[in-house]
Amino acid sequence: MKRAVGIIRVSSLSQETNSSLDFQKEQIVLYSKMNELTLVDVISDVCSGGLTTREGIEKVKKMVLDGKVDVVLTSKADRIFRSMLGFSKFFSFLKEHDIELVSCSEGLSNKNKTGELVFNLMMSVGAYEKNMIRERVVSGKVSKVKSGTRSFGGRLPFGYTTSTEDGSIILEPTESKIVSYIFKKSNQLSKNEKLSPYKKTQRLLKLLKVRGFKYRDGKDFKSYHLKIFLNNEFYFGNMTYGDVVVSHVHPKIISKRLFNQLH
Repeated sequence: MKRAVGIIRVSSLSQETNSSLDFQKEQIVLYSKMNELTLVDVISDVCSGGLTTREGIEKVKKMVLDGKVDVVLTSKADRIFRSMLGFSKFFSFLKEHDIELVSCSEGLSNKNKTGELVFNLMMSVGAYEKNMIRERVVSGKVSKVKSGTRSFGGRLPFGYTTSTEDGSIILEPTESKIVSYIFKKSNQLSKNEKLSPYKKTQRLLKLLKVRGFKYRDGKDFKSYHLKIFLNNEFYFGNMTYGDVVVSHVHPKIISKRLFNQLH
């Protein structure tokens, strides 16, 4: 006999105290008996169906991974998730492990054509929901970049730090002086036509070492550090997000004119 696990859910404690969970469980037990399934467990959740995952779903997934069940039963499809994105992920997981999903009251199974069609439609809605969320997030970030108010994501470039008061981007005194020196000295060396690009880089690295200038964690500068610095528009005030490049509100270390002289 195939082994089955039931998943039941209500949204609130007030629902939990009424017959909703018991009613869902009765449907699952009855379906199991009528279809000669061994009901291993019935897992209940008290939470919003709008979540993309929850404790009960994770228990079911663990049972699947441990090879303990062949079928997942629910009284109705919306008792699994109301979030189509959450359903889409869970459905894909079950499909990947060849687990049958059955909605008892609706007579739907991903192993028959009608059920497969309905579940795939729900999957499509889930994918649409995911794309809409992504577009809203990206759109919001782009808007902030354009307005010059978006904070810098990830680690700040060498020469900058954040204010302990409001988290805004400010100059790191020692590092910013080193960056300024690198740009100015590179500009001077670039005018020496007798030096190859390689020798110019090596001379600059030597000058940095002689002056005791260090990179983060007290390490000596490497040629790739210089390449990153000299190609970073952030130093003259630009911020980039995707294809959007704007003049940002953070303090500049060099002028755009100096940057352009090196390119």
